[in-house]
Amino acid sequence: MMYRLSRVSMLTWLLYGLWQSPLQAADYRKATEGRDVVMGKLYPKAERFEVSAPQIGFIMNQSYINTFLIGGSATYFLNENLGFSLDVSSGVNNDKPERFCIENFFYDPKNEVGVACGDVSLLKGTDVDNDQFPRYGPAYVPIREIQQVLLGNVVWTPVYGKQLIYLSSTSYFDLFTELGLGIVGSKYYPKQEILKNGNLPRGVYIDPDPNRVPPNDPAQAAANNAKIGALPDQPQFYGIGGRPNAQAGNNVVLNLGLGQKFHFGKMFHIKVYVRNMTLLGTDQGFENLLAFYGGIGVRF
Repeated sequence: MMYRLSRVSMLTWLLYGLWQSPLQAADYRKATEGRDVVMGKLYPKAERFEVSAPQIGFIMNQSYINTFLIGGSATYFLNENLGFSLDVSSGVNNDKPERFCIENFFYDPKNEVGVACGDVSLLKGTDVDNDQFPRYGPAYVPIREIQQVLLGNVVWTPVYGKQLIYLSSTSYFDLFTELGLGIVGSKYYPKQEILKNGNLPRGVYIDPDPNRVPPNDPAQAAANNAKIGALPDQPQFYGIGGRPNAQAGNNVVLNLGLGQKFHFGKMFHIKVYVRNMTLLGTDQGFENLLAFYGGIGVRF
């Protein structure tokens, strides 16, 4: 009898367990599942303003100058994902050594100087007074110096996240993209193939030595060679003085950016981002400027 009751009890509990398991499985979820884990944002953006200042950046793909961009932006978010921003920056430009070199390049057909570019002191000890060689043969390539950048952007923030740092603290961040239009003001130095003195920066040098075989006419050689380059005592024709006149103007710019924003202190943030700014209507049709930015800001 006891044996029969035990078997009945075990069967009863087994059936009860199988009946309860689907209900329990339907109600149970891990704490890390579902949208509710991140929906309670500690740093919400909807219907709020963000001001980022200062924002400091630099253009990464310029060959002859360094351009640093200093400015700020204001953003209003319609909801947690979509916002609109106004961004203003001023450019600070300085020449790279490469620009100094090409603008002070030596035309040295007799290889008397031994260096490609430099100042007047490097010409001491050469026969520049007799042959007028070596002399300066600068190159002036197209160079654009950015002065101001004004952008209006649509800002889309598809990702809001949390991450654990060293198992002791939590950081909060956004991933965002921006797309917009604007105006870029710049000083543009066009390509110059003839120096301001009317000479070619490079040319065919004629040796004036009458003793060579076959001999050259010294007068003809001197007249030919005088049409090449600029003399050391003519700084208005090489270096900074010999640059073509700068053309001030504005270009429409198309901006595409991608970045990450780190939140802290309830209302503050640090952000880093990259922009590809495409200038339209340039001499080449368009120019791409790739810039890296960093900034700090506050949310109201």
